[in-house]
Amino acid sequence: MGLHGDALKIKIKAVPEDGKANTELIAFLAKTLGLPKRHFELISGQASRVKVVQIHGVTLAQLAAAIKV
Repeated sequence: MGLHGDALKIKIKAVPEDGKANTELIAFLAKTLGLPKRHFELISGQASRVKVVQIHGVTLAQLAAAIKV
């Protein structure tokens, strides 16, 4: 959905139960950035709407280009 303050707002269709939304979020990010899912680590927010994801193997410039900032 785009930038929201200093965060990236992403709309996921999966329901937030049994980690389904977390799994879909990682899959979406991996596809968008063209990286394997193993490059993404959910640092915090496993049970929250606000999440922190650490991405390995991508520069800030690559990330900005992928989300068109």
